[in-house]
Amino acid sequence: MGLSPDALYHAICSDVSHLALRGNPEDYVGLSYKQYAATSLTYNIVRKWIPSDPTLADAAAYESFVAANNRCKEWVLPDLSLMDSMILAKMRKIIDDFCHPQGELLVQSYYDLLRRSRPGPGAAIGAIGTSFYTKFMASRLTVTSEYLYHMYRSYTEWLPSYGEAEEYRRQKMGSHSIVNGSRCSFVPKTSATSRMICVEPSLNMFYQLGLGAILEDRLRQSFGIDLTIQPEINQRLARVGSLDGSLSTIDLSSASDSISLRLVENLFPRWFFELLLSLRSRCVDIDGKSHPLWMISTMGNGFTFPLQTVIFSALLKAVSDFHQGQHCGTGTFSCFGDDLICESFCFPTVVRVLGHLGFRVNTSKTFTQGPFRESCGADWFLGQSVRPVFVKKLATPSDLLVTINRLNAWTAITGIPLRNTYALLRSRLARKFLTYVPLDSAEDAGIKVHSFFINPKYDGNLSCIYRCHERVPSRIRIGEGEVRLPNGRKCMYNPQGLYISFLYGELVSSTIMVRHDLRRYRTRRRVTPNWDHLPLDRHTNGLYLSTEQWKTALLANLS
Repeated sequence: MGLSPDALYHAICSDVSHLALRGNPEDYVGLSYKQYAATSLTYNIVRKWIPSDPTLADAAAYESFVAANNRCKEWVLPDLSLMDSMILAKMRKIIDDFCHPQGELLVQSYYDLLRRSRPGPGAAIGAIGTSFYTKFMASRLTVTSEYLYHMYRSYTEWLPSYGEAEEYRRQKMGSHSIVNGSRCSFVPKTSATSRMICVEPSLNMFYQLGLGAILEDRLRQSFGIDLTIQPEINQRLARVGSLDGSLSTIDLSSASDSISLRLVENLFPRWFFELLLSLRSRCVDIDGKSHPLWMISTMGNGFTFPLQTVIFSALLKAVSDFHQGQHCGTGTFSCFGDDLICESFCFPTVVRVLGHLGFRVNTSKTFTQGPFRESCGADWFLGQSVRPVFVKKLATPSDLLVTINRLNAWTAITGIPLRNTYALLRSRLARKFLTYVPLDSAEDAGIKVHSFFINPKYDGNLSCIYRCHERVPSRIRIGEGEVRLPNGRKCMYNPQGLYISFLYGELVSSTIMVRHDLRRYRTRRRVTPNWDHLPLDRHTNGLYLSTEQWKTALLANLS
């Protein structure tokens, strides 16, 4: 059933050999749209393939982390020119205003954080599960300081049911454990390197996400940056830059690991810096060895992403304001984490100041000249999408279905057929997985096709009947006096904790849905009133695909 990366690569090459060149399309000048798209696909199709043995990739990620941590330890603000000193002063003023809305402190007490806090969807040190109930109502809490726990306990006492739940948990599981910091884990990223994620203490993460929510609100007020929709804004601006060259896109290497303690102390008010210190992990455990953190936080910390967005947004605004008197610009800039967009005349200054602050620009994903721009998962060449398909593995039927649907969508965008690749992938699907589903279905539900390719069956309401594959969710099941985890093990039964879980919104019909990496599927019978319906907010690689584009692509690939 599985398929090797070599087989997939050769199939792609056989389909696009008349258009594709060898290597990175950015190494060539004067490519047509289809040449660029085909070359990008062959260059990237298996570049993120997950190796069967991740040892070398994990080691590369570890070395990258250690190098970034050492750079943070050694970073000092260099001597700046008058121009860059003025920009840095402007940046500090912007951040100070950010931290003091209407002259008041952005965060006035730890209760402000707890009111906005949430548990987060991932793992936590000491927690037996990833749900709110298992983390905070049925596990021993972990935290880096006694003070944070006592503030949390004091907060729960203001809410009677929450206080009773916490008291019951304390009696059964013990109060809390003091830990030194976070714990490292690795997740697949590319064939060359893994992504290092740090698992935080449960209560620290609770506070961190509360601060993150406050920072996100303030980003909307101060910069007009809404992290819920910012990727779409970045994608649209990147397309504009690819058309007229007015905007440049910037990507950074290890951005979250490059925010040094000294940098944050230099940019932010003292009270805010001390707040971050109280919530962060001071060290990280990697294979049993403790490493002190010279960066403010790691990816996995609840406030890392909004904090770096604040820093880079302030930098972009400071540079933009500085140059407005010299250029007839629009003042346009955008930021989503380390995906930055600025006006092209600001680009040299932005890159230079980033270097002063300890950040490194990823030159392979940064674009200021030529007809190509990339941001937030959308690639544009002269205003047309050339986003390739990245295949990480082809080990299961769901992997094959997702890849088939993504390659068909790529054909719908580019107009380049992939007949041999489709035939190869389809041949590896067992008969029971060869199901055709509507265009608005999930990518792993079946092969998405236009109604032109099926002989639909209808029910009494004239809705189309079809079969699809659905992921079986993992559940925590609540019974009479017992709680069972997805693996069948019993979990502590906390009556008031279950009530709080219900109020939180995760307990529904005596079950709690939980995040789980294992994928189990079942075949279900479904109906749809309109087989070819596509929601207006459904985008593929930054574009809205019409039903006619899908039909044309499927005619090209399925013939």
